[in-house]
Amino acid sequence: MIYNIQKFILFFLFSLLVLFYIIFSYYFFKQEEEVANVILKSLKNNITETSYTLSKNIEKKEDVFSYRALLDRITSNEDFIKAILVYDNEKLLLTTEPSIRTLDKNIENINLDSSYKKLIHQKYIEENIRFYEGKNQKTLLLVYILEKEEIYSHFIKNKFDFILYFGLSPVVALAFLIILLRIYVTRPLELLRQFAYYNTKVPKAFKLKELEAIRRSMVDSFSRLENEKKELYLMARTDSLSGLANRNSLNEFVERLIPTAERNGQKFAFLFLDIDHFKTVNDSLGHNIGDELLQNIASIIKKTLRPTDFVARIGGDEFAIIIQDYNSYLELSQIIKRIQKQLGHQWIIQTHPINISCSIGVAFYPKDGNDIFSLMKNADIAMYQAKKLGRNQYHFFTEELNQIVQNTINLDKDMRQALIDNEYCLFYQPKVDLLTSKIVGVEALIRWISPTKGFIAPNVFIPLAEENGFIKELGNWIVEEALNQHLKWKEMGIDINISINISAKQLLDKSFVPKFINTLENKNINPSKIDLEITEYMFMEESKETKNNLNKLHNFGVTISLDDFGTGYSSLSYLKKFPIDYLKVDKAFLDDFNSVDGSIFLETIVKMGQMLKMKVIAEGVETQEQIDYLKSISCDQYQGYYFSKPLSSKDFEKFYFKN
Repeated sequence: MIYNIQKFILFFLFSLLVLFYIIFSYYFFKQEEEVANVILKSLKNNITETSYTLSKNIEKKEDVFSYRALLDRITSNEDFIKAILVYDNEKLLLTTEPSIRTLDKNIENINLDSSYKKLIHQKYIEENIRFYEGKNQKTLLLVYILEKEEIYSHFIKNKFDFILYFGLSPVVALAFLIILLRIYVTRPLELLRQFAYYNTKVPKAFKLKELEAIRRSMVDSFSRLENEKKELYLMARTDSLSGLANRNSLNEFVERLIPTAERNGQKFAFLFLDIDHFKTVNDSLGHNIGDELLQNIASIIKKTLRPTDFVARIGGDEFAIIIQDYNSYLELSQIIKRIQKQLGHQWIIQTHPINISCSIGVAFYPKDGNDIFSLMKNADIAMYQAKKLGRNQYHFFTEELNQIVQNTINLDKDMRQALIDNEYCLFYQPKVDLLTSKIVGVEALIRWISPTKGFIAPNVFIPLAEENGFIKELGNWIVEEALNQHLKWKEMGIDINISINISAKQLLDKSFVPKFINTLENKNINPSKIDLEITEYMFMEESKETKNNLNKLHNFGVTISLDDFGTGYSSLSYLKKFPIDYLKVDKAFLDDFNSVDGSIFLETIVKMGQMLKMKVIAEGVETQEQIDYLKSISCDQYQGYYFSKPLSSKDFEKFYFKN
């Protein structure tokens, strides 16, 4: 095991502290034993002397009463004696403490080898008083009841002083030494380590002379070596054929990357890429054609990857790729597919048309390996599995992860096909006026009902649609479906507002606004009957473009609702800057309406909306108490299960005419 300087010094100081405590504890407990021995010996001498005095001066047992004053004086002068009792067999003749008249004979004096333990645990000490009545010897029992509280407090005080002066003080001193050590030794050493490792930021001058000398030496050495390193880099770390990094460079990169990833809790993907049937190219067309093809392949891979990615040629037709920054396995799969697509084009090498493909294996740090050797081995295993699947494939090292990614890919494929197969539908949740209890509008909500998988919740496929861009195509379908439903209901006499949720990618699409306005005009739809719901996070991206598009829609007559208000990047500046007509308060805040903070928050939103000439809609209303409260603060509208859950178009029509 290797220790750093800080741990070594801390271990050394801690060992000294422990040794100090052991030595001092030994002498402390030894002294405690000696003090206890002195006290116990003094008590025994006292009782022996008292017993002797009484034995010499009494002639009958009644004479003991005349020595009551002597016994009282002994009790008052001795802090460790609580009371003195004199027994004639089992009969109590005399006690200096009237409250103590019995001696619990069942509690035997403990026979211990330690004076301290005897003093702590022993309840009393006793001695016989022997005297003669005539020629007959009589015996009385003299008992000293020990003052346990005084004994405890005497030793506890010593222990408290020990802990205070010899327990706390060394700890404080050790902490002070640790602080000094960190400031003047370990922190400078860490800066030197970082400088030696990364060779980027030069540390400032240190206070300690020896460390400053090391710092200067390192700065001078790195300055001299920098030029030499640049000259040697191409020869030692670059593949001469492709111009990419070679195996040595790959090893160094991964060895630097792993500690950084470990400290930051990050992961990265190790890709092993092999050209399918490359040996056939060399055998049939010659190595010069194969070499030129490899050069072109290396160039395409490098152009396809991002600046943060790393690629190296590690063998004849084998390449290693490190991908660090990816948000999901789906994004990683898209990068891999992009590489395979670029390499899959037909190549013309010295007039020879060549068609190639590649197989890719993927391993992840740290799950599939924590060093370059295990990562490369496992990625290689995954690559051969991809070849077994028919080549021009990619495969993850673990079947479980491979299945997760494949499921995501299948979901992506299925939800796109679902649009073609007309598996989506819209459900509508009513919006109710709080004063009249009349339905004033609906919110269109997408539902996916698969004939094979059944109902698939929006929170399963919507995030994926947002991620892969399918949300724009899906959003266009929602808009078209909702507008057609609005026209159908208008013919039936259901002339109410309809709210449509719009994603950020939809709104920022340059064609969305003109296409949407053109659709309303062609369908002869009153724009004031259409409401577009957006979320607050939309304001964090392309705010200028967002503002322009919202203004165009609002100026045309479409109303804008801000959904889930208060759960995202809420800012009063957004309400002032953007054309918002409705504020929709998230269910989480309404659930807390009966608390002081919750009610203040809701009332503030309503008043703010009124002052800004906006209407406030409460979401997720489920109880009559919530309705009563919303009425009391003059909220405008609500929607939720209390009035109705989201309904299909036919169910909503029945519900509307019934109400």
